Amino acid sequence: MRCLVRRPEFLSRARCPRTDVVQGDVLKPESLPAAFEGVATTCYLVHSMGAGPAFEEEDRRAARNFGEAARGGGARNIIYLGGLGVPGEGLSARLSSRLEVGELLRAGGVPVIEFRASVIIGSGSLSFEIIRALVERLPVMVAPRWVSTPPQPIAIEDVIACLVAALELPGG
Repeated sequence: MRCLVRRPEFLSRARCPRTDVVQGDVLKPESLPAAFEGVATTCYLVHSMGAGPAFEEEDRRAARNFGEAARGGGARNIIYLGGLGVPGEGLSARLSSRLEVGELLRAGGVPVIEFRASVIIGSGSLSFEIIRALVERLPVMVAPRWVSTPPQPIAIEDVIACLVAALELPGG
């Protein structure tokens, strides 16, 4: 198993001894070939939520770079964990971007198995950590209109089980 990360030092505690850690950045295509060499199935667990106002363009660049590197490395599948939503239903810019990333990955020429999740419940999940921080710091908050959409939370353990099961699918 191989794991592509920007900052390997942050992964050292949680790293499985059988995992080959490769430093790279999906926004820097020249850093990607070594990560894809000899890999049949890849998992795309990348988002640009922390990128500020330019997050949509960063999501596009990252997805294109990843798709091209996967194709160039001979990958047979990309497993993508995106966001829950239906195109054209008044989605937030963030959810629309998650759907677009799935389209861009598919356009790269490698078959994509796409999972869509709402809030992932578990330590380390950005959605979960944002909700926790809001609850801890704001006793009352005026919420935007999209907050009225009921979430469909899923435990991080269940997300991992789905991703692992996808490895068993034909071509995985």
